[in-house]
Amino acid sequence: MATQKQSLLSSEEVEALVEGMASGDVDTSPTPGPTSGSVQAYSLVSTDTTTRGQLAALEMINDRLSRQLRGSLLNLLRQAVKVAVNPFEVTTFGSFIHSVPAPCNVNIVRYPPLRGYGLITIDPSIVYGAVDSFFGGRGDGSTDLHPQRGFTPTEERIIQLLLDAVFNDLRDAWAPVYALTPEYVSREINPAFAQVGEERETVVVTRFDLELGAGVRGQISVMYPFSALKPIRLLLRGRMQSGERDEKLAHAWSVQLQDAVMDAELEMVAQLATVRVSALDLAAIQAGDTLWFKPPEAVKVLVQSNHLFDAEYGTQNNNMAVRIDRVLDPIVKRAAPEPVIGSGDEDSDEETPSRRSSAGRTFKNAGVSAA
Repeated sequence: MATQKQSLLSSEEVEALVEGMASGDVDTSPTPGPTSGSVQAYSLVSTDTTTRGQLAALEMINDRLSRQLRGSLLNLLRQAVKVAVNPFEVTTFGSFIHSVPAPCNVNIVRYPPLRGYGLITIDPSIVYGAVDSFFGGRGDGSTDLHPQRGFTPTEERIIQLLLDAVFNDLRDAWAPVYALTPEYVSREINPAFAQVGEERETVVVTRFDLELGAGVRGQISVMYPFSALKPIRLLLRGRMQSGERDEKLAHAWSVQLQDAVMDAELEMVAQLATVRVSALDLAAIQAGDTLWFKPPEAVKVLVQSNHLFDAEYGTQNNNMAVRIDRVLDPIVKRAAPEPVIGSGDEDSDEETPSRRSSAGRTFKNAGVSAA
C-alpha cells in the first residue's frame, strides 16, 4: 500500500481499484446533488438594491398626481374618471419594457433639469375611450388595435391632449419637492423601439389604473431613470414635510460655495499693445531692438484671457497703474485669431513702422496694431 506521504496510487492499488469497479464492489454511482426545489435563482442585476425609504417622497408625489389626474381628465373628457395609483416599482429597464403590451402608446420624454430620458405609456383602451368620450360618447370605444395599424391623426391629437394633462399634473405634483418641467421628445407604438436606456439600467416605474366609461380600463405608467433621480435622492429620502430642513442645508451649502468662489484667484492682465510681426522678422529680433507703435486709445484689461474692461494707463504714487473707464459684457465670444499680415499685404490699412536695432540697423516691420 502507499505510504502516508505518497500522493499517487501504486500500481497494486490501481489494479485493485479496477477489479473492484469491474466486480461491483466499488460504488461508482454519482453523488446526489441538491434538489431543484432547494435552489433559488438569484440575479445580481435585477435584485433591487435601492430601499423604498430612499424614495419615500415619491409615494406622496404619486398620490398627489393621481388626485390631480381625476380633475384634469374630468375637465378634458367631461366625465368622471376613476384613478388608482399602484406602489412604485424599482426594476430594470428591460423588465419594464417587456411588461408594456404591444401595441401601446409609448411617449419618450425628458424631465429637465434632471438628465436622461423617461417614458410615459398610455394603453390603447384609454386612448379609444378618451376619443369616444371627447366626441360625446359614453367612453366605451373599441379596444382592438391591429399590431400593424398606427393611431389616426384624431387619436394622435387626443393622445397629445392626455399627455399635456399628465405633464401639467406632474409639474404640480413635483412642485413641493423639486421643480420639474416635463418635455415631449417623440412617440412610438412598439415598445421595442423606445430604447432610452440599457437593459440592466435601474428605473422607477409608477402605474396608474384608470377606469372610464362603460367598463373601459387601462393604465398610464410613468417611468423615471434612477440615474436621473440620484442627484435629488436626499430630497426624495424624506417626506415632503422635511423640506424646511433641506432648504436650510441647501442655503448653508450655497453660502459655503459662494465663499469658495470668492476666494478663487483669477489672472488679470493689462494689455498695452499688440504687435503683429511675420515669422521672418520675429526670427531677426534681438535684444535691444525697439518696436514702434501708435499709443492705444484704451488699455485692454483681460481676466482669464477675456476682455472685460477698458482702462486708461498712467502712474499713481510712483507706480504704474490703470484706471477702469468702461465695463464690458462678461459673456464674451472669443474671436478667431487674426491672420498674420506679411510685409506685402495690400489690405493692411496700418502704417509699416520701422524697427531700429541697438547696432543702428533699421528693419521693416510686418505691422503694428495698438491694442
